[in-house]
Amino acid sequence: MKKAILFLCLLMSTSLISQAQFTNNNWCFGDSAGIRFDSVVNIFRCGSGFSRGTATISDMNGDLIFYGATTNMTNAFTGQIQQGKLFNKLHQKLFNGDTLVGGEWYHDMLILPKSVTDSTFYVFVAGVVVPDTGLWYSIVDMKLQGGLGQVVQKNVRYETHPVQDMLTAVKHGNGKDWWLVTRRWRSITPTDEFWVYLIDSLGIHPIPVQHIGLSHPDGAGDMSFNKIGDKLALCGWGNYLGVFDFDRCTGTISNENLIEPNGAPGSHPFRWYTSVVFSPDGSKLYVNSSQEVYQTNGKLYQFDLNAANVPASRVLIDTFPSKAGNNGMELGPDGKIYISSLNYLGGCTYPWPYGCYTTINSNLCVINSPDSLGTACNFQLFSFNLGGYRTYWGLPNNPDYELGAWVGSPCDTLSVGIQHAESMETTQPWLQAWYNHEWNMIHVNASQLKGKKGVLRLFDMEGRVVFEKQMEVVSGGYFTTEIYTQDLSDGVYIVNLVTEKERLSFKVAKY
Repeated sequence: MKKAILFLCLLMSTSLISQAQFTNNNWCFGDSAGIRFDSVVNIFRCGSGFSRGTATISDMNGDLIFYGATTNMTNAFTGQIQQGKLFNKLHQKLFNGDTLVGGEWYHDMLILPKSVTDSTFYVFVAGVVVPDTGLWYSIVDMKLQGGLGQVVQKNVRYETHPVQDMLTAVKHGNGKDWWLVTRRWRSITPTDEFWVYLIDSLGIHPIPVQHIGLSHPDGAGDMSFNKIGDKLALCGWGNYLGVFDFDRCTGTISNENLIEPNGAPGSHPFRWYTSVVFSPDGSKLYVNSSQEVYQTNGKLYQFDLNAANVPASRVLIDTFPSKAGNNGMELGPDGKIYISSLNYLGGCTYPWPYGCYTTINSNLCVINSPDSLGTACNFQLFSFNLGGYRTYWGLPNNPDYELGAWVGSPCDTLSVGIQHAESMETTQPWLQAWYNHEWNMIHVNASQLKGKKGVLRLFDMEGRVVFEKQMEVVSGGYFTTEIYTQDLSDGVYIVNLVTEKERLSFKVAKY
């Protein structure tokens, strides 16, 4: 017996979310600095003592889950060594969340969910120097301690070789698992080693080490993916800068586009590149230099990746004042790029003495229009005030949690194998979606669902999430809703429904 299409009319709707970046909605960093990216950007107080490597994760509604940082800095008041720690949403130390491995480097902490429906998270840390060399992780279970979370495994050493402080990650092409990307630290010779790991609900799975591109010197640097996850940028001390292709199905890194080769100390110019980030549309690449003249006069550069000669497209956006090194740089959920600056003013370095507030440590710099060419990007120096809190070197090292499946790829499990409801048996869960031109909305109906709670997402054909809401299945296994599409362009979309029991997808076209 074939399934007859059942149209349920439920008087509930949701508004279109133009930027589905809710799991990156909160940032905690520096000395108690917190930013919440709602329709109006708000400042709030986080935990203190974060010098560099921080990470923050929020839920699908944009509410803070937990955050943390690595530090081995000496407390200015107590003289004690402060080790890495995690904080819950109430800004209290997360249960068992202290004494984490970590050496207060730059991009050495990263938080990844174990699965799309799980409540447990990996906290990865890069161990750079003896005795803490290696790739480390801890596991946080947010079901415990009344929903405030608890570290259930701590400081598990997965790799023993030194790992550079440039952890990054991107969604697998299936839209649910992750690729964790690291670099090996070589104490003497430059390295060309990329180490990539598949992170899924079953654990951590390494793939063979990849030797690709020009070897570059040890030291700090950064790696960053573009918004669709097919390009990986790498910068390092010694003015190394390159862009690679990345395969989200296999984790393969290929085709180095060398923008700037290694320099040598004393050569001109010699730039200590510390952070790199793509503009939202991927057409521009920003890189900063914190030490053109040792730890002074930082510079911000832009490269046009669409130019015929990318290295020649370099534009100096701005030069930072003396004693203000240009350092941590991250793309915000609002499409702007935020930059923290290191303060080298005499007697006012981290950990800051009480009352040490300067223009440098009390503000962030902002690139307001990063997709625009050259100085039209609208860079503003020290323009974002932190409301009395202070920054230091780093901003949260957060991946794009909302990146969708790589639609049409061999590993796309969100949109392949899609069946129409008419062809499915009545005993099987089914999903139906259709576009209503008159009402400018997509109707969604599902039946025979076994799960009780889940997530409904709408993906465009570039794999971006353009709509998301939490869902609850009513009695009988039914779910229905509408997605308003007035702000969506014409084209094909993927309606994806995920519960703890099933994963269903349906293609729908808006024309």
